[in-house]
Amino acid sequence: MASSSSSVGGSNSHPFEWLSGGLFGKTTSGSGRFRNIESSTDVAVLLDGIEEDLSKAIRAQDEKMSDQKPRSTTEKVGGSEQNVEEEVDLYADLAVRLSRLKVLCYNERQTQLGSSPPPVASVMVHGLTIKHPTLIPRLISNMHSLPFESRKDVSSIFNYLLVCGYDGMDAPLYMSTMIAYANYVAQKYSQIMMPIIQGHDCGKGHSSTPDVALHCGTMLRSTLRHAVLYQMLVSPEYAAQCVYPFLDTFAHLPNFEVASDALETLRQILTGGISAADGMDPNDPVAAEISGMASDFLARSYVELIEERFNGKMLSEKANYINRRVALQLLSTILLSRTNYEIMIRYISSRQNLVLIMCLLRDSSPHITLDAFHVFKIFVANPNKPDDVIKILVNNKVKLCNYLETLHKEREANDDQFRDEKALVIATLHEL
Repeated sequence: MASSSSSVGGSNSHPFEWLSGGLFGKTTSGSGRFRNIESSTDVAVLLDGIEEDLSKAIRAQDEKMSDQKPRSTTEKVGGSEQNVEEEVDLYADLAVRLSRLKVLCYNERQTQLGSSPPPVASVMVHGLTIKHPTLIPRLISNMHSLPFESRKDVSSIFNYLLVCGYDGMDAPLYMSTMIAYANYVAQKYSQIMMPIIQGHDCGKGHSSTPDVALHCGTMLRSTLRHAVLYQMLVSPEYAAQCVYPFLDTFAHLPNFEVASDALETLRQILTGGISAADGMDPNDPVAAEISGMASDFLARSYVELIEERFNGKMLSEKANYINRRVALQLLSTILLSRTNYEIMIRYISSRQNLVLIMCLLRDSSPHITLDAFHVFKIFVANPNKPDDVIKILVNNKVKLCNYLETLHKEREANDDQFRDEKALVIATLHEL
């Protein structure tokens, strides 16, 4: 059964419409040597061509680099436009084939399949896993060298094969194909994941670019929808290489869009990405399993994640406004999650953590103070406060109560929950 169109914002759309490139997707003229490629429906032949094109382009680039002699800055700048044209031409056939593959994936979701396996997705996964097992790792590793549109095509195909069995009314037909591809990614995890992680770093001295970093973000988040891939990401073998860089580097990059995307990826990693906005049903068994894995990861790596990186980097005075605010929101989400009860108790039993949150409660930004309040209230609500936590609250009780009385007074008229929570916190402090 074909997946039916759904109405979004009053217009008909398809859950995989993004595969077609949307309103601004690249179109080709269908002339010259590209005509046969643009009309091809043979996925196996297209994959053969992509493998050959990529190998030729990489060899040509390697030869060009080895033959290139040192030039002056003026000569490099003067020839930059010609060099770009030469690089694009190297990948011209590859670009058309990648675009065609993406279109075939999209068209298949609009075709009546009945109960038969999806031919395009099945053949594509078979070709990528059996005949061309190194093609995906090589495409990702060389993504920064691909034409702009081809970078989007690579990420779209990669993401599609990881989620095609989850979305759409015909999703059950794609489930086995999707699982086969997820297992392939697991088998090639290091070869695939390390280039994706490295692609996030578009800072000075790195070959990646902002658009590549964003594509790598979407690819990583697609892997988080599979328990086997999530478990590998947060395992002791890969966590230091694949998770910690988001807190150490990527969230602090000067490019706002890239840093924001890294923070969203970090949120999904640390929470298990189980909200409806992440495309997962929190009641789904897979979502519940991933949520449990996230809790285990936080408990196992508490010192490295919370103490060294959240407290030491994301919430420090040196951290920028966005990082502090997102970190507070994420911290509140983590602590209030039922699956993270032990982590919450450990966090709110710390004198140092309380002092840090109290400092943020007096921040100059009203948004920071509001987010800090939602963490501070957990300390106050704890019925089994340690003595050193009680001592700090008692010593500062008068100042805290006076300050909280005026904190976001304007919100109380329209936000009943905030008003009630603040009143309860003040009352609890008075009773200490």
